[in-house]
Amino acid sequence: MRILFVHNGYESLGIEYLSAALKRAGHETALVIDPCLFDEAGFWRSPALSSLFSFRGRVLRQAEAFRPDLLAFSVFTDTWPWARALAAELKARTGARTVFGGIHPSSVPDEVLADQAADFVCLGEGDLALPALAAHLTAGGPLPAGIWGKKGGTVVKGPPPAPPADLDALPLPDKELFSAAAPVFSDGYLLSSSRGCPHSCAYCCNSVYRELYRASGVPCLRRRGAENVLGELEGLAAAPGFVHFTDEVFNSDYGWLEKFLPLYKARVGLPFSCFVFPDARLAALAPALAAAGCFKVQLGVQRFDEDKRAELLGRRAANADIAAAIKALRAAGIYVTCDNILDLPDESEGELAALAAFYAEHTPDHNEVFFLRLYPGTPLAARCAGRADAPGGLMRPSGHSPLPPGRQRAWFSLLTLLPRLPAPLRRFAAARPGLFRLAGGLGLRALSRLLSRPRRDFHTGRFLRLYKHFIFAKLKGHG
Repeated sequence: MRILFVHNGYESLGIEYLSAALKRAGHETALVIDPCLFDEAGFWRSPALSSLFSFRGRVLRQAEAFRPDLLAFSVFTDTWPWARALAAELKARTGARTVFGGIHPSSVPDEVLADQAADFVCLGEGDLALPALAAHLTAGGPLPAGIWGKKGGTVVKGPPPAPPADLDALPLPDKELFSAAAPVFSDGYLLSSSRGCPHSCAYCCNSVYRELYRASGVPCLRRRGAENVLGELEGLAAAPGFVHFTDEVFNSDYGWLEKFLPLYKARVGLPFSCFVFPDARLAALAPALAAAGCFKVQLGVQRFDEDKRAELLGRRAANADIAAAIKALRAAGIYVTCDNILDLPDESEGELAALAAFYAEHTPDHNEVFFLRLYPGTPLAARCAGRADAPGGLMRPSGHSPLPPGRQRAWFSLLTLLPRLPAPLRRFAAARPGLFRLAGGLGLRALSRLLSRPRRDFHTGRFLRLYKHFIFAKLKGHG
């Protein structure tokens, strides 16, 4: 079969693994990218610029030229409206069937299948399910595990999803898929040494996957062997410059890391970044991370009150451990980004003031500040279901907090800008959020990322290169 992936902008390691699995099964794959410039949910949105730099026409032409048998979309809840509209038009033009995978179809498969643009959904990881679906479409038979479809308006369900238990047995990701679509994807190397997460954060998609896989007996958290990861990097034709590990929690297995980090330093030696959890052992790991080449970590703080952090968000982390990790990581020369969530339903001025005071004393290199989003299937969304105002339980991007919007904007601006302030001013500023009320907006988040970032930062670097590439392509008439 000819399977066409249609994706919105950034590199997807999941799609690369799916392409490799399909190719191993004898199918042909290709990728069409809609960069969705200036139309990024919750971050970078300008309707006028989005319309001016639209690539929809090129996407349609490229898709028709490939003549696909199956159109594959991997979507989040935020990208579902884009995907369903584009899929409907592509179906009409190509006659191909469609399959939707990713966290949103895995969370609300019935809702996705109710849309005329959807023929199938893939629940959970699709390394096994998607090749099995291609075989089903070729030879018939019952739907495979992890695939739902519809017949005569009725939803037909395959057996429960069974994710791959042995990650080392999977083919290496098809990196040529994205680099062939745009050279911007050749800068830096996206890699994962594990799948799943050991934690149970109430707002996170891993809670959905954990329930999906419960009947299969396969644990949600699985890790590749050190030799398998090293072999992937040693097999590259050219050094990518740096590596970004996409693991949900890179430090989920300290025994594995103690073995892997010295080997990585000796046999690969590329600078790398990763996501970590601020547990009691992270500070002690900082020197080993730095020695192996780690130049940036991103960790979640989310809120200051430890009891509320655990009770509402499901995160059990101690402020003392977070402070120790920030200090140790920065002392080792590692750039530290901390994630924070505003607009929580029980947030207060007192807690936000305590969080700002904490950062005034234990200052990371950068603060990422997000507004709460409740996504379908997560425990936090279920808890707040009485306030859902959109299909699938997706909440509006603001309005959960008892604080007025103006105060939230002030705290957003203060927390975002605090690491940029000289040390003597931080404590003074932390107690005066009103000074920052007029400084905010999502543009401030983008500006802060651009003004302060490590040289090899994967996400901001990709953002800049992607926009540069596609804007120039549009100006040259290639859109």
